[in-house]
Amino acid sequence: MIKWLAIVTAVLYLVSHYYSRRFMLQEGHDERGKLILYKSRSKAFPFILAGWATLYFINVYHHLTYPQFQNAVVLVVTGVYLIQFIYLLIYRRQY
Repeated sequence: MIKWLAIVTAVLYLVSHYYSRRFMLQEGHDERGKLILYKSRSKAFPFILAGWATLYFINVYHHLTYPQFQNAVVLVVTGVYLIQFIYLLIYRRQY
């Protein structure tokens, strides 16, 4: 189950990565684009800490196997990038 979730989030990560890079190349050079990128990244950063702390406590109280831990790290990293992508879409429409 978690393996399929990791695969789906990895595919979503690739799509959001393509869109984010395209946004950076087309609109990221002016003040508006830099503001949007800054705000979306600054809103997404705390989720890295929250995800890592959650993963740590899950591992402490319910020991994860190595493949489970790898998949969980993939979910945390790609999940944070997807959150940044969602904020990018929201701020792009807002500003």
